[in-house]
Amino acid sequence: MNAQACLCFCSLVWLGFPSNAAVDFDRQIKPILEEKCYRCHDDEKVKGDLRLDSPEGILAGGKGGIVLVPGEPNESSLFILTTYPKDDPDYMPQKGEGLSKPEQNLLKAWIEKGASFGEGFVHDQNPRVRSKFAEADPDSVRKYMIMGDALEIVENLRASDLLVDTVNHDSSLFEVSYTHADRGPGEFELTSLAPLKESLKKLTLARTRITNEDLSSLSELASIEYLDLSRTEVDDHSLDFVSQMVNLRTLNLRDTKVTDEGLLKLANLKQLERVYVWGTLVTSTGATRLEKRIEGLAVKLGTSILPPNRGRSPQR
Repeated sequence: MNAQACLCFCSLVWLGFPSNAAVDFDRQIKPILEEKCYRCHDDEKVKGDLRLDSPEGILAGGKGGIVLVPGEPNESSLFILTTYPKDDPDYMPQKGEGLSKPEQNLLKAWIEKGASFGEGFVHDQNPRVRSKFAEADPDSVRKYMIMGDALEIVENLRASDLLVDTVNHDSSLFEVSYTHADRGPGEFELTSLAPLKESLKKLTLARTRITNEDLSSLSELASIEYLDLSRTEVDDHSLDFVSQMVNLRTLNLRDTKVTDEGLLKLANLKQLERVYVWGTLVTSTGATRLEKRIEGLAVKLGTSILPPNRGRSPQR
């Protein structure tokens, strides 16, 4: 970060971001992105189909959907993922030194104030999830990778606004995300994933309006190894269904309503390696109790940064 950006940056931190203080993208935000993000998200390397080296790239998002919601830092993964504990699989940046607290504060303030990229740049009033793969030619490399019956299954799921990807470029293994699909309670229809039940390894339901009852068909998706329920309204009852997922290795429950009592329902999942529970009602006592029941398990406790009405993203 250059001296001028650093001076402005420190002034904002010391003053607590007064409401009339502007945050300049080119002088204050771009240097942070250059230092912390470009190694994975510029024109030379586009991890996750996401580029952060231009306003257009930032607003286009990546394979996981939009990363910036102007005015809403807690709905912008560009900010939120930098605040996760470093052992969280979704923490960013995954390489090099993470953002310092003052850098996080500056990024948050910029988003809160509308995420301006400078004079003359106008935000799209109706941002949509975009990915180069969503707009790709039918003969693209990605579709070429997915062969046979799986191709039709994946195309049908994508047509219903779900994000479907291969796992580590293995066309026989899949991950599905509902995070940016417009689904209300009772509309998730997880049974639609049944055709992939032997090859579905990761399911992301983070920041959705899913209910406990919507999860009742999880037992039909026993191949799942990674399940993300973070920032949803699910509670202990949901773990009655999760406890049937015998191959589960990683479970993200951050900022849900789960308690110690519910957590113990997972005791029979002997493959479980990590459970993330910060921002829940789980205590250190409850975490330790489950760790003693499953060899090698780590239950990750921490502090949520979300406001009291934590939970799902607004459906746009």
